[in-house]
Amino acid sequence: MILFLAISAGLVYANLTLKGGGDFYVHWAAGRGFLSENFKHGKDLAPAENKKVEEPIQRVDPYGGRIPAQVQQIVYGRAARAGEEPYILDTPFQIFLLYLPFSLLSDPHLARALFTLILELALFALAVQSLRLTDWETPRIFTVSFIFFAVFNFYSFQAISEASPVLLLGFLYAEILFTLRMDMDELTGALMAVSLYYWEVGAPFLIFIFLRVLYEKRKRVFSVFFMSSLILLFVSFLGYPNWILPFLRATANNLKADFGFNTRAVFIHLLPSYGGVIAWILIIALVLMLGYEWSMARRGDARHFYWAACLSLAAAPLLGFRTEMEHLSVLMIPLALVFSIIYERWRKFGAGINYSLLLIMFAIPWAVFIFTPNRFSTTAQEIIFLFLPLSTVIGLYWIRWWAINPPRIWTDLMPRT
Repeated sequence: MILFLAISAGLVYANLTLKGGGDFYVHWAAGRGFLSENFKHGKDLAPAENKKVEEPIQRVDPYGGRIPAQVQQIVYGRAARAGEEPYILDTPFQIFLLYLPFSLLSDPHLARALFTLILELALFALAVQSLRLTDWETPRIFTVSFIFFAVFNFYSFQAISEASPVLLLGFLYAEILFTLRMDMDELTGALMAVSLYYWEVGAPFLIFIFLRVLYEKRKRVFSVFFMSSLILLFVSFLGYPNWILPFLRATANNLKADFGFNTRAVFIHLLPSYGGVIAWILIIALVLMLGYEWSMARRGDARHFYWAACLSLAAAPLLGFRTEMEHLSVLMIPLALVFSIIYERWRKFGAGINYSLLLIMFAIPWAVFIFTPNRFSTTAQEIIFLFLPLSTVIGLYWIRWWAINPPRIWTDLMPRT
């Protein structure tokens, strides 16, 4: 307990000095503006400002233009430039309400540090739950190695740096798979209700889960999902009755902004002559593959369903939606499945293969980032972005047969040589 408290205190102190955090600050600032009757000219955003505002004004619209301007000053110290994230709030209001407790803190850096501590704990839980989902009796040294990889890889570091809630979403996705397996339908429905966020990360995954639940006629999942969603929406309309139109307007403005990664734009930049054609071939192939795998796994056994759910997460960043580097941290779920099947299939050499792959997947993104002459160049960032989802999709298809077909005869259970 003392060790846990010491580590927690150290993490909070470390996060007080980290740069970035815009994904959290936009919610914190919007919450401060929404809760405060005396929010004027952004003075309430500055932790050192304790002066009283003389002229009370109405609450600030969290989806309005004032919030992005203030957050850009916190993150960049200036207005956002082309290619930088403008930090426009496009979170559904029922999810945005979950950030309000942090907005009660007047110091944005302290609020971010506490929120990031929660994210770090969620990341640790995501790594552990990803291994549990495989039903693999993981060697202790590999468990430690995988957790180290999950926590310190380049993509998780970006998520922590930005204080991105995608780490919480990743843990929720893992829990959805676990609760479905354990027939905890009510909890599954509730988890799905609070996961309707960051569509570019989880839309294929959640759609496939809905298809599976619909096929199995698990009415309790749907009943709790709709009940939880209606309660959240009811509370949101009580707090802000007219939030739908401002939310849609902010979402449209965010989609128009030029930041993040898009499969087609990445390939066009890397291969100007024929990158666009390659991108469309890849996107169409992935859509067709997902359609086929969903149709097969929707009525397949638990192993097939689990593999297809992992494929849905791995393919999402490559489907052409604009996404961000930190969103790739949820791919710890499919990577754990890949490592478990490799170990089960090639017992004699599986451990060596796993450690080699773990080292490669950890080292390459960091090496590109550190040793590229201009580490912040668009090309370096795009290579790092493509590396993990492409590797994960290839890995999932490499182990597909063994993942979805349980051993049928006693010789299949013997160690491989």
